[in-house]
Amino acid sequence: MELKFFWAQVRDLTVASLKSRYRKTFAGFIWVVLNPLMMFGVQSLVFKTFMRIQVPDYNLFLLGGLLPWIFFSSTIQMTTPLFVTQSYLLRSFKINPMVILTSQVIDNFINFIASFLLILLPFYISSDRSLSALLLLPFALVPLLIGTISLGITLSTINVFFRDTNFVMSFILNLLFYITPVFYPKSYIPVKWQWLVDINPAVYLLNPFRSVIYFEGNAFWIDLIKALGISILLMCVALGVWKRKRNDFYHKL
Repeated sequence: MELKFFWAQVRDLTVASLKSRYRKTFAGFIWVVLNPLMMFGVQSLVFKTFMRIQVPDYNLFLLGGLLPWIFFSSTIQMTTPLFVTQSYLLRSFKINPMVILTSQVIDNFINFIASFLLILLPFYISSDRSLSALLLLPFALVPLLIGTISLGITLSTINVFFRDTNFVMSFILNLLFYITPVFYPKSYIPVKWQWLVDINPAVYLLNPFRSVIYFEGNAFWIDLIKALGISILLMCVALGVWKRKRNDFYHKL
């Protein structure tokens, strides 16, 4: 019953957030697609045309890493300060902090799926690739969602106690973008520096998408198992941090 009530609150907050996000904007839902589309266009121009990265079907290669990265990084940036910015609500009403965080992540997740399909499908269909490979995409979504929620719980909880966490994470995410094979393949990294990729959890969460979109499912199940392992590890860390800090949580808000 308690779990059912939890998800009912998450659903209601998510629906309310989706309705209010673009309520008084001129373009409305178009912004969901416009932002990642502009980022994709600029990066495709810079890395493919100006820097001449030699990767076949580079647009699909870039989409397979960039779109899930935008969801991952933007969600982490939004959720890290969430408990602090919503401190008045948390202190005033009997609501589980995880309800607020989960609804925020799911809100972003729904927008990510919409923009992902609207931007990806035209490029994918025009590439004459088999659409059957896209049937694996729902499996790739699971570890990405679990891992992002888990990391969000960890960072937002720590940020209640150490307010610099929010600023540190913004800096780290900017660095991670350049050491995550989003716009270049891992093979471009010198062997002695590839350990930086191997310890980056974001890489494992993104790899199943590129395996489906660019490599048409080759090595997908191996990438998926690794992604699930990382997401479960992040979940265990999140549960450990919350269990350790929850007794002092409201005193520090």
